[in-house]
Amino acid sequence: MIYAVGLLAFQLKDYAVAEENMKRLLGLKYRDPGGVRYVLGQIAEEQKHWPEAIKWYESVADGDQVIPARVRTAGAMAKQGKVDEARAFLQRVGAEFPDERVQFTVAEAQLLRDANRNREAYDMLGQALKEDPEQPELLYDYALTAEKLERFDVLESNLRKLIEVRPDHAHAYNALGYSFAERNTRLPEARKLIERALELAPEDFFIIDSLGWVLYRQGDLKGAARELRRAYGGRPDAEIGAHLGEVLWAMGERTEADRVWKESLDSSPENETLLKTIKRLKRR
Repeated sequence: MIYAVGLLAFQLKDYAVAEENMKRLLGLKYRDPGGVRYVLGQIAEEQKHWPEAIKWYESVADGDQVIPARVRTAGAMAKQGKVDEARAFLQRVGAEFPDERVQFTVAEAQLLRDANRNREAYDMLGQALKEDPEQPELLYDYALTAEKLERFDVLESNLRKLIEVRPDHAHAYNALGYSFAERNTRLPEARKLIERALELAPEDFFIIDSLGWVLYRQGDLKGAARELRRAYGGRPDAEIGAHLGEVLWAMGERTEADRVWKESLDSSPENETLLKTIKRLKRR
């Protein structure tokens, strides 16, 4: 009960109540102290209390959250501008947990992308793939990094290889289809890829967003709005909000578009896709 109350308070952003309940659990010798410390780290992180978050994550000594806690430790370091220190930390713990090395490599690449060091992330992932050329997580991450450098040939070849290695990888189909839709090219193929992704993961709101986006590109505004409303209702993510707002704007429902954009800005004021969408459409 105490754990449930703490988690609910955390989800509602009532951090004081969440922290109070989680700390109380530690005093009651709760069966999963590592999990509790991990949540306490997240509570601190949400409030941008980076040193406190790191302290909690580093105190996770066992349980299912050991690896995620190490990854979040690096993330908290990077949020303080210590990207190279965070990378060194991930490399060190990667050597301590060799079976999880891929996860730490992917996390390191994410740190580099967040710091807009996309070329370094691309080169690092490419080197890792030379050692393990059919590793699904590396193929996927390498493809997404290639897209940031507009290496669409590399994106496509790696996602197709991933589909060959893992035919049930819904996000590989979705990423390739969405890339085509975003560039407004090969739209019939994009739609087939996204529909295949939805067959594999019918409740994934990001894939539903992709379907809405390709319908928009094909000129089906009503169908696009229907799917994007469904995606945004299930997952009010800023990028989904950007897409829904654009479709509503194109349909002439500009008050509703502004409402969706405002909601999205309130939750993610620095989202690049959202900011670019609003600027592009409102200056017309």
